[in-house]
Amino acid sequence: MIKASILVLSLLAAGTSQAKTVTMNASSYCACYKCCGKRPGDAGYGITASGVKVRLGIVAVDKRFIKLGTKIKIHGMKGTYLAADTGSAIKGKRIDIYNPSHGSALRFGRKLVRVTILGRGKKA
Repeated sequence: MIKASILVLSLLAAGTSQAKTVTMNASSYCACYKCCGKRPGDAGYGITASGVKVRLGIVAVDKRFIKLGTKIKIHGMKGTYLAADTGSAIKGKRIDIYNPSHGSALRFGRKLVRVTILGRGKKA
């Protein structure tokens, strides 16, 4: 059973100082075949959609919704995160947080979290 709580994403509206609040669903992934469809040795294994090596602090987003290279804060989690990856199932108001192991990704499950846009970074 998936625990549901409120997920809020604060977006800075283009050209204004107003924030837009959006509900999003968070999940987690790792670099394994089950999550990404690639095995060690395959072309592109462990490389994000923006071309950087996947690591802690990377999230997958729908780049039509959150631009690649954007830095975000996920409330209740340590540090900041970089939107550097995409995924076939990550559409619209969803975010996928990288974890180093398949077990930790499964344990994360699906959660609703608050996310704040900290600023647009250079492309990851």
